[in-house]
Amino acid sequence: MIELAKQAIYRSQGNEALALTEEAHEIYKSMGALAPHVEMANAITGISYSLKELNRVDEAVVVINGAIDLLLEGNYPFVVDTLRTKASWLVDLEQYEAAINTYLEAIQVNEIEGEIEFFARDLYAISQCYAKVAKWPESLEHASKARESFKIKKLVDEVAWCDVLIANSYAESGNAELALDIGQRAYDLGDLRRNLAIKCQAFTVMGKAYVITKNFEDAEARFGEAREIASGSNDWETIVKIEREFINLYLVQGNINAAKEVERKLKSLQEVVG
Repeated sequence: MIELAKQAIYRSQGNEALALTEEAHEIYKSMGALAPHVEMANAITGISYSLKELNRVDEAVVVINGAIDLLLEGNYPFVVDTLRTKASWLVDLEQYEAAINTYLEAIQVNEIEGEIEFFARDLYAISQCYAKVAKWPESLEHASKARESFKIKKLVDEVAWCDVLIANSYAESGNAELALDIGQRAYDLGDLRRNLAIKCQAFTVMGKAYVITKNFEDAEARFGEAREIASGSNDWETIVKIEREFINLYLVQGNINAAKEVERKLKSLQEVVG
């Protein structure tokens, strides 16, 4: 039933998957103490995934806690995967503090197991959560720790993404010099790796730093380069972010008409993509 439910989820048949996983869960419950912890947890996880497929994310988070409790009780190391899933759903719900706490639980397991890469990925995710709630010192701290671990594993792209977060934390804190320096470092790594997404984010951060120093021409150039990269993608969040930086730049310069023009175009885009 659980395997059939997985196939139903792949077909986006959430209701079918939910019925199958709930029935599987009832069978395991009827076994009482004889029910294997892992299989019971799989059934509960299946219910939560089915609820997620049905966009009932709040309920999915509540349900998956039951699977996590069973896996923790049995000291199963792969509980971190379930914790990470829960954390990502909490991010979708914009419950960033709860997501941070869940990632911290995963980190404790990764530390015990010596999983450096996954330890770093969870630190990076925490840094992103702190950035969402504008806690820049905390975002900087966790991105820096993640960078150290990624560097040990020679994961160049991941180090560059950490540099983007670090540079952005400095820019948002008003430290233009460090934001430019580390933003350039992120760009250089992205350029060597031919990674347009990294280059785009690095350009944006450097543009923000140039606004702080009132080098408006350089700021507009960096934002323009970021816009050029993002315009060919469907990364609407990044596109919107860049356009908002243009609006801020024009407002700081007192160019109200240019800001209004960008705002008008942005409004047209958001009417379509939300």
